[in-house]
Amino acid sequence: MVHKSHYGSTYFLTPYTHMDILVRQAFCRKSGETGMTDFTGVLFDEDFLYSNIRDFAKEKDLLQTQASLPFAVARHRGQFRDSRDNVPYIVHPMQIAFHAIALGLWEDDLLATCLLHDVCEDCGVSYVELPAGERVMKAVELLTKTWEHGKESPKDEKAYYQAISEDPIASMVKLLDRCNNVSSMAGAFSTKRIERYMEETRIYYEPLVKKMLADYPQYTRQILAASYQICSVAQALERMLKNGS
Repeated sequence: MVHKSHYGSTYFLTPYTHMDILVRQAFCRKSGETGMTDFTGVLFDEDFLYSNIRDFAKEKDLLQTQASLPFAVARHRGQFRDSRDNVPYIVHPMQIAFHAIALGLWEDDLLATCLLHDVCEDCGVSYVELPAGERVMKAVELLTKTWEHGKESPKDEKAYYQAISEDPIASMVKLLDRCNNVSSMAGAFSTKRIERYMEETRIYYEPLVKKMLADYPQYTRQILAASYQICSVAQALERMLKNGS
């Protein structure tokens, strides 16, 4: 099977094994501080993410996820993450879906929402165009911010997170989205942006997590795992900023 990349070239997608990951160390990065190999580098490789999600969705017969993956790739083509690394934007929703799979979140609705969560906000796509059912459409609609970037008010944000908290799929995807953003912002965001982002996390995500733990016990393990990652990274970043590193 072939798939068009963001750059117009064609690459072949094949199943990956644990050995493949080790062989593909060209995609891994060396830490400047420790000299250790960062094997998570492969998680920024579009081929790896696409083929793993595609093959998992086929194995589990997740029809919405199978349809949403190429749809999201096509809609985000030519877009890049707001960072210094020039990462194709599609890597972000695919990383979230990959994370969900690793955490045992194998619901078709949830994985499709992971892949589609930004297409309406960033790609001019309407909800009725999404290749998924009503539950996914509703979750994506809740996750879509309707105000202009940078012009949101505290009232807007509070209402946005309150609405998300009433939907289990939207809540879980939003938590994974924040987990991905917090984990990748150290080398991409300015100091002021990190501080602003962490303040937003404290104000809005703590209440969201508390409500999720109370209302959605089916996701307890995944909520705690994602929250632990967010808190650990946040604490490390706060220490770094405090020390002026």
